[in-house]
Amino acid sequence: MKKVNLRKTLFILPSLFTLSSIFCGFYATLLCLDAADGETFYRASLLIVFAMFFDLIDGRVARLTKTQSAFGVQIDSLADAISFGVAPAVLVFQWSLHSIGTTGMVVAFVYVACGAIRLARFNVLATNESGAPKKPGKYIVGLPIPGAAGGIVSVVVANYAVGGQLNASPLVVLGIVLTLAFFMVT
Repeated sequence: MKKVNLRKTLFILPSLFTLSSIFCGFYATLLCLDAADGETFYRASLLIVFAMFFDLIDGRVARLTKTQSAFGVQIDSLADAISFGVAPAVLVFQWSLHSIGTTGMVVAFVYVACGAIRLARFNVLATNESGAPKKPGKYIVGLPIPGAAGGIVSVVVANYAVGGQLNASPLVVLGIVLTLAFFMVT
């Protein structure tokens, strides 16, 4: 009987947390596409919060198990693009921005695009010439995309918490989304 080296299989653990984050973002997006009430938007928001939890855990597990890799950096960024880029953009579009038509769609896209740019810049700064991860710098450059997603989710959750009485104007929501997008790329 051949022994399994558990040390060699540890690299799977952080990836499972990352894939859980992707699932939460994907499911949140699906909920938003067919949402008709505040309850559904609230559930989608909670899924994005769960994605934040899994995103926080995957990096810590990778460091704890000493399984950091170039693959881990890349899949984490792809997960972030889905869970904190696309999912919150679809959420805020379906919840509020759809009422201003094409302008709302463009603003939601600008948020996704700025998030993707922020993640690409992070990947370039987080890897050395060989593609291997390097020690992070002393300062964060731009608002991290999970933080921007948290801003969007906070507005939706606050509206749900007050029974839909927030009545946030789509133009105010548009301003919030553009501000968060701008902060990601500054």
